[in-house]
Amino acid sequence: MLCKLTHHSFNESQALKSTPISKRTCKRVTRHVVHASSEQVPVKLRFAQLVVDLAPGEQGLRVLSSAFPDKIKGTFSGLIDSYKAQMAIALGDEAAASKATTYIFKDMVKAYARQLLGTPYEFPSYHRAIRSPYDYFQMANMYIGSLIDYDRSVMRQPERWTTIQSQIDSGENVILFANHQSEGDAAFIPLFTEVTHPGLGQRVTYVAGDRVVSDLLAKPFSMGKDLLCVHSKKHMNDNPKEKSKKMKQNLATVKEMQRLLNKGGMLIWIAPAGGRDRRQADGTLRPDKFDPQAIEMMRKLGTKSSAAKTHYYPFAMATYDIMPPPASSEKQIGEKRIVNYTGVGLALGEEIDVSSFSDSDELSEHVWQKVAAEYDLIKACNIPGAGVCPLPEDSIRPPRAPSVPSFT
Repeated sequence: MLCKLTHHSFNESQALKSTPISKRTCKRVTRHVVHASSEQVPVKLRFAQLVVDLAPGEQGLRVLSSAFPDKIKGTFSGLIDSYKAQMAIALGDEAAASKATTYIFKDMVKAYARQLLGTPYEFPSYHRAIRSPYDYFQMANMYIGSLIDYDRSVMRQPERWTTIQSQIDSGENVILFANHQSEGDAAFIPLFTEVTHPGLGQRVTYVAGDRVVSDLLAKPFSMGKDLLCVHSKKHMNDNPKEKSKKMKQNLATVKEMQRLLNKGGMLIWIAPAGGRDRRQADGTLRPDKFDPQAIEMMRKLGTKSSAAKTHYYPFAMATYDIMPPPASSEKQIGEKRIVNYTGVGLALGEEIDVSSFSDSDELSEHVWQKVAAEYDLIKACNIPGAGVCPLPEDSIRPPRAPSVPSFT
């Protein structure tokens, strides 16, 4: 769900079929996700998690969430309503939708309890996905994957993921210049490649902005991904007193990024627009223009003599309507959340030779044009309630990820 990935404009400068897992398997996955060893969990938190396990159905879940802080209580309750309504569309049955929502949201309530009753997690410049004793990665897969209409989804040029997998396996780096549309964007590469390219999705490192690490509803989902944490230029001056601290962390993150690229074998996702795409006044939606400084920074880091060979790809994502963002960028944490059951599209463009561009503005425009062109080929799949979505040329329907429970 809620992995709000923004970039960080700061200077320095075929189709396969998978068998849905059974309810018994779903329960096994859930136990793996939520259970932690008692030695590592405070007594009050263990008690809260036990209460969540024993809570009777959807109503019990709502009662438990009423204990959340006021600033997120209403938002979370509205999210439950929205999610349940979309599960009813996905499953075609209100009772099954209620059970599915309760099943998934119990894990989420436990994750929030860990932040509210335990020691709140602080993200370092380079955060590694937390898979144990609580598997935040799997929690996100269940939540977001259940919202995907796989029969309408599109995965363009799957063989390019094979090339990328080979490149990072050989110790080279890959950087994806992506547009960014929803809080769930960090989950879609893992979910779409789980069957076709096992393990690849767990190797992505996302360059993530302020709200990934500070919004309580987003935070647990962010904890399940590898992140390079930065402060976005758009929010650098939200609190002038913190600007110096933010700039210092950004510099630390750049140094860490350079160290990782020097080491090699990195797959890095970055959104050079600095935030999520927004609809225009006429309702149209296209990838926001990229910040040339962000593109140039990644080119410099990846082409330094100390860095392993680095490849650059344009990457289009049609994900907007699965978790629509607010109409405009907000300074305050705590946006309203709604979700939709719909298709999602991912499209990798051809590798870009960044050395053939001497001007950073020209390079940025070229990358954006490639992303926009790929986006136009996949955008039709991301319309809730729409009819049949034909497959573009050189595309497949992504196989349903086995990590996503089947509730039918």
